[in-house]
Amino acid sequence: MKLIFTILFICSLAIAGAAQTEPKTVQDTIKKLKEAPEDLKKLIEEISAAKQKVSSDADIEIDGLLFDETKTKSGRDFYDFFYTAWISPEGARNYSIFITEKPYRLTTTLIEVRINETPVFQSFLQPRSDYVEQLATDAVTRTQLYLANYEELVRQLDGEDRSGTGIY
Repeated sequence: MKLIFTILFICSLAIAGAAQTEPKTVQDTIKKLKEAPEDLKKLIEEISAAKQKVSSDADIEIDGLLFDETKTKSGRDFYDFFYTAWISPEGARNYSIFITEKPYRLTTTLIEVRINETPVFQSFLQPRSDYVEQLATDAVTRTQLYLANYEELVRQLDGEDRSGTGIY
């Protein structure tokens, strides 16, 4: 008997709560329908702002990594001189620098500086300290110039004069 009264009491509370939440007139219904698009617009704006942030954060997270792929003492000296002289240009982003060394004749090796798989500097390296230091300074200068002009180069390559219609 108590169970039946409890069920009836809960049902009456549910009906009373539903009656309070339902709109009483057609105007209340129209008002509720008009409120939804404003909330939806706010939600869409928040989602688009989040997407823009995600797309800008989708770039390389750690910029300016310097990789040492040298094999000899003179290559390691070149890397050390390059590393101590290196200062990243203002506004440079989304890049990694690779310093690689390939054996050549006798004590000479071929040193190469690449930015994101694009060769920027290449020269023969001899085991003389003053020569290695001068080459490292030249490589730093050329690498900084490339990074400073990289955004301009990309903009020029993706410009309207390079885009086609797709018709051959």
